[in-house]
Amino acid sequence: MGHSSNPKLEKVYAARTDEDRRQAYNEWAGSYDKDVTAFGIQLPYVGACVFAKHVKMGTTPILDAACGTGMHSLPLKMMGYDGFHGIDISDGMLAIAETRNVYDTLQQMTLGKPLDFPDGHFPVTYAIGALAPGNAPPDSLDEFIRVTQKDGLVIWSTHGHINERTEPFHNKRHALSKAGLWELVFETTPFVSMPDGDSAIKHAVYVYRVN
Repeated sequence: MGHSSNPKLEKVYAARTDEDRRQAYNEWAGSYDKDVTAFGIQLPYVGACVFAKHVKMGTTPILDAACGTGMHSLPLKMMGYDGFHGIDISDGMLAIAETRNVYDTLQQMTLGKPLDFPDGHFPVTYAIGALAPGNAPPDSLDEFIRVTQKDGLVIWSTHGHINERTEPFHNKRHALSKAGLWELVFETTPFVSMPDGDSAIKHAVYVYRVN
């Protein structure tokens, strides 16, 4: 049984390897914004509201992890935030992000693998829509903590509905809290993130402070 009834979503949720993920997003890159907008995507708006609530204007640099086409940082750039550095597994998505004039740098990197940044480099790491079945794995959070400054923030989302494929993400975030590596600052209630794409898929957005 698949994770989503929507065939375009299921193609990425069904990915099992980094190459599967890269290929799926490269193939989808050209129509991604059009498609997820038609799905009624809520994540860019909810993510930007949560970010603006917790991050002071002028905070820089900001890591946009799995930036995709740039749609999640675009509203923040328009609000006056700056110093965005985007990374993504898909060169096709990065090519579209480059056209938005949001990012100071864009690099191809794979979440779940070591990131090419020094320890404590960013005051904020932002990852919206990235950690999910078939996408970035739960262990991505270890690198988010490493590259984020002490007392910096990791703002991220994952699926808010719990099942055997989403539970590892919640187990991981709780384990990191128990280990004293970060602490929860804020979380949204789970919300239907793509009501016209798959109304069964819920997301929640979390803010953690790095210890």
